[in-house]
Formats: sequence, structure tokens, C-alpha cells
Amino acid sequence: MRYWQIPVKASAPQRFITSAGGCELTFTFPMAKLIDWEGRWAELETSDNVFALVVMAQIQAKRVKNSATRKDTKVALIRLLYERGYNREQILRLFNIIDWMIQLPKRLDPDFAQAVYAIQEEKHMPYVNTIERLGIEKGRQEGRQEGRQEGRQEAEQRALEGKRNAARKLIALTEMSDQLIAEIEELPLEEVAKLRAETKH
Repeated sequence: MRYWQIPVKASAPQRFITSAGGCELTFTFPMAKLIDWEGRWAELETSDNVFALVVMAQIQAKRVKNSATRKDTKVALIRLLYERGYNREQILRLFNIIDWMIQLPKRLDPDFAQAVYAIQEEKHMPYVNTIERLGIEKGRQEGRQEGRQEGRQEAEQRALEGKRNAARKLIALTEMSDQLIAEIEELPLEEVAKLRAETKH
């Protein structure tokens, strides 16, 4: 998997420094902001880089609020995923990321699942069983449930844990920098760095 060459604005933060016990550790990294890509949608659509779909998914996750429109947007991205000639492993990894980024109400999961099955039949790529295991038609228990009896504080804690879980998946499945993951999941950079360290153990 090659790195995506993205022009970096000089004003963007490109360094993270932490120190403890008289030692200092410096991370220097390239960084691009999602907002810089919102006006370059056509370029993302035609890009052959796998990270283009990740960027598209996150832009849409932040921009589209209507549930039905989110479902249609998610289906469109999955169709692109199947049309780009990726191998089976790439499709499954990217599907997992897109599924985490663009959350749907549980009532729309069956419609989304049916749309994905139709795409698979059309493209002759029957990955249904694996995709079901990844979570189509699931209730999304990981940090997203907010039952009627839950208080606001508990709901916020669940949402935070959901972001942490999503960050862990991005760390495990992609080569994205901590800075980009922090921006995508709206987490402190220090927390993403801590999650990466935990993942390595």
C-alpha cells in the first residue's frame, strides 16, 4: 500500500513533542486537513489511491445528516469500492472502515445490506458472509447505543468509546498518521498516540 502524496499547507501542524523523565520524543509528519479536500470531490472520485475513499467517507460522515441520504451516500461509496478493482482483502478492510465512519440508524441496516448484496451480485464478488461478520445488520453495540434509561454522561462515555474503537481500527488497518486519525475521530492527538502504543503490545 503506497502513501498518498498530498500537498501540505505550511500553516498545518507537522510536529508532536512529548517529554517525560528528562527524555523528549519528537514526531514529525506530513498532515492534510479534510476541509482542504471538500472542494476537490471530483479528484477524490477519480483517484486510484485507497485513502481517497477513506477521505470521501469521512467528509460525507460530517456533512450528511439526513438518515436516508446517509444510507444512499454509503451505498454509493461501497459501489465505488467494488468498481475500483481492489482485491478481496482491500475491499473488506475498506468496507470495515466505511461502515465505522458512516453510521446508520438500525432500521436502515436491512436496506443497506440488501443494496450491498445487489452490488456484489452485479459485480460477481460474493463476499456476503464475510461482510455479514463485519457488521451489516448489526445493532452497533460498540459505544453507540443510547438506551432511554441511560443518562447523558453514560451516553457521552459510550460515544467516546466508539471513537476510540474506530481509531483502533484505523491504526490496525491503515497507515494513516496519528494526526489524521485524531482529526477524523475528533480525539486528542495524545490519546491516539496512546492507543497506538497499546495496539503494539
